[in-house]
Amino acid sequence: EKAKLKAAVKEEVKPQSKDAKVKKENKNYIKVEGIKAKKPIKRLGTTSESKVPKDKGLIYIGHIPHGFYEKQMKEFFSQFGKVTRVRVNRSQITGRSKGYGFVEFLHPEVAKIAAESMNNYLMSGRLVKAEYIPPERQHENYFKGADWSIVGHPALRRRKKEINRFNGPKPNERHQIYLKKSLKKFSKISQLLRNEGLDFEMKFGAVKV
Repeated sequence: EKAKLKAAVKEEVKPQSKDAKVKKENKNYIKVEGIKAKKPIKRLGTTSESKVPKDKGLIYIGHIPHGFYEKQMKEFFSQFGKVTRVRVNRSQITGRSKGYGFVEFLHPEVAKIAAESMNNYLMSGRLVKAEYIPPERQHENYFKGADWSIVGHPALRRRKKEINRFNGPKPNERHQIYLKKSLKKFSKISQLLRNEGLDFEMKFGAVKV
């Protein structure tokens, strides 16, 4: 019995053979026929992340003609490849186009081809300028404010805020300041009319001026 137990323990702690160890280490590697390499080539991942490039292709577009905006640009540049984002730089005061923008592609190679094809391209009487922006020069500020819309651009939002502030309820302190300024204006007008010989009563609410 002791001999059998000793043999079983020996079999359990038996060191792994060299071939088995190499096989285990190489399970994530593939063999390439006809190539002699010191190290095996690592197998690429099959997840969705491995299919999506980390560095996307970005191009600058200048001299944009009137009417060639976000929607039109995305439709036009989609003929080169997958477009992920489009931005037309606009004025914060008027919301109008500044004449330049950026287009982001899923693949940098597509962006390079698009930039080369569109540089000095004549469109609606304008010579469009296009330049590829390498990954080391890319940053998120290129697409800051890309959610611009005709009903929600910055100038319109500020205008609505100011209208609501002006027409909304006012604190008593602000109301008193408003009354004093208005009475002062009416007093000046009333004095000017009296100097011209026009004497009649002016009322500001229940107050005679």
